[in-house]
Amino acid sequence: VREDDKAAALSKADVILSKPEFQKIVFKKTFNAFADNIYYSDPDRANAYLGGGAVPKNEQSIAYLLRNDVLTNVESLQAEVTYLIKEQKKIASGDETGPLETEDLYEYAKTASYSMKKYLDLVPPAELELGRNYFTSS
Repeated sequence: VREDDKAAALSKADVILSKPEFQKIVFKKTFNAFADNIYYSDPDRANAYLGGGAVPKNEQSIAYLLRNDVLTNVESLQAEVTYLIKEQKKIASGDETGPLETEDLYEYAKTASYSMKKYLDLVPPAELELGRNYFTSS
């Protein structure tokens, strides 16, 4: 892959990952729109983002863990893209030598994608269809 192609791809990724739906609060609200309102009665385990609801089932806990794994890896991906854009500019100006080290970038993307797939596997088919319709109409 040519260096200018890498720079263009990183810029495109940066634009996509900067969209509001990839920001933490909007991201969580999107997931919570299709999740049960759960909380832990034990104050040490209480979820600060949710007030009320039911004690979570095992499947719900797994879904929240997967959601958080997706979010963590998307945030890492955002930071890595920003870092690689800066590194690409240093290489282009001759301040540093290449090539770009993109292993972390691909690992974050792969992990986020895998966790999202596992999350969607937990969603009942009718609800998944409802979610898909919601996003294609908005």
